[in-house]
Amino acid sequence: MSTFNEHLNEYLTMRRALGYDLGKLEHLAGQFCTWLAATGKQTFTTADAIEWARQPARADPRWWGMRLGAVRTFAKYLDAIGVDVQVPPAGILPAGPRRAAPFLYSQADLDALLHACDQVFTRPLPAATLRTTIGLLAATGLRIGEALRLTTDDINTEAGALLIRASKRKDRLVPVHPSTVEALFAYRDLPARVAARPAAGGPLLVSTRGTGYQRSTIEAHFARLATAAGLRPRGAARPRLHDLRHTFATAHKIGRVASTATPGSIRRVA
Repeated sequence: MSTFNEHLNEYLTMRRALGYDLGKLEHLAGQFCTWLAATGKQTFTTADAIEWARQPARADPRWWGMRLGAVRTFAKYLDAIGVDVQVPPAGILPAGPRRAAPFLYSQADLDALLHACDQVFTRPLPAATLRTTIGLLAATGLRIGEALRLTTDDINTEAGALLIRASKRKDRLVPVHPSTVEALFAYRDLPARVAARPAAGGPLLVSTRGTGYQRSTIEAHFARLATAAGLRPRGAARPRLHDLRHTFATAHKIGRVASTATPGSIRRVA
């Protein structure tokens, strides 16, 4: 008989093959599986799930809700594959922390951000790197961490795709427009980037030292660009780098090409 941990690993592998991260779910559901093993339970009920979720006793109830939500997600998978468990109903405990409201960028917003790169950064390479990063995220919907891990070897010209490498899930290919590939190669061959002497096989997006960027640094640079571009909060939504991914997904869902001018805009790195 498969253990709950084995079922959890199967579920994570399946979902990560589709591009999901699931780090928080892995952590919480993994703790639940450990608790089940420690208490000798071969199955679990809604009462069991609530008992575990409401730990520690003095924690914020929203934390309990987040823990129960992870169990509920896992339980739905177990139920679907025929494992005899109860799926906790939704709404038993308070929901977890609210997600930040997404800031959806218009094409004018994107153009303003790209234009601000040369205003905020006087050196050619930082300006080009930020412009390329913004354009890449807007044109592909990649996560910032995925973009920062890209190497020049990950640009597959034959397939017209980017190889996205991940440490805890399977690598995947993301199709890209030919003009995006052209723009990335233009950035790769930019004299200022070549002069930085990046390591062969190292990150595509580099600093003036030829090394890759930390996510926190890129996000801080983006905040400066958003201010320079005149972007202001819209209600609860504030301009964030991650919202380029939300913008891409939203544009895709409503049936239009996301950021149609962006691949060409990235090409201006040279």
